Amino acid sequence: MRGLEIKTAGMKALEESVLFRTMTKEEILDVIDAMDPRVRRFQKKDMILQDGELVGSMMIVLSGKIHLFHIDPNGNSNLLEVPGPGDTVGMLNAVGKYRLHVSAMALEETELLLIDVDPLLRGDSPITPLQLRFLRNLTVALAQKAHDLTVKLEDSVRRSTREKLQDYLSARYHEEKSRTFSIPLNRQELADFLFADRSAMSKELCKMRDEGLLKFEKSKFELLIKMPITYEEMEPNEKL
Repeated sequence: MRGLEIKTAGMKALEESVLFRTMTKEEILDVIDAMDPRVRRFQKKDMILQDGELVGSMMIVLSGKIHLFHIDPNGNSNLLEVPGPGDTVGMLNAVGKYRLHVSAMALEETELLLIDVDPLLRGDSPITPLQLRFLRNLTVALAQKAHDLTVKLEDSVRRSTREKLQDYLSARYHEEKSRTFSIPLNRQELADFLFADRSAMSKELCKMRDEGLLKFEKSKFELLIKMPITYEEMEPNEKL
């Protein structure tokens, strides 16, 4: 095929994805070529996926950000995740053929790569060594996703609001490589993401500010000290 056009930034996102761990640019293009690759572009606030939809393709974020959220029976929207470049959406559903229990909306202009893993999983044709490497990476990514979900559920019960805030803000600091950064969430979305009560979270942020740990204005934060990470999980790449 190889008629696929992926921008430089999108290629960098693929190279950083655990799905293509240790692969060169040419190897990445070779392995996705067997999975009917398509690039889809979405504008800010475009709906990408709907709760209950049957997903047949995995989506890898090439650029932009996505809100993954669930609407409960009372009509409340709960933010679950904010995938960015290199992250994969719908992986469990595409492999297991499960219907979605979340919806996805573009937080900003977003570009996605869609791939179908069925041709490799069916085994209709002999698997190449490169495709076998991809499937191995996929297994690691699925295991990591299941583990992360378990940890997040445990954290919602075991850890304090301050610990959750510290870990989230520390992670943003390491991602941005700067003590000053903006987060893509408003206060309610941040509370939903951390499984925290909004009022309690806002009070804790004010306490942390008064203690000289940070400054903030709306979505902009400045860390005044290096915050400890109360839970630190190794990346999949570090485990192999």
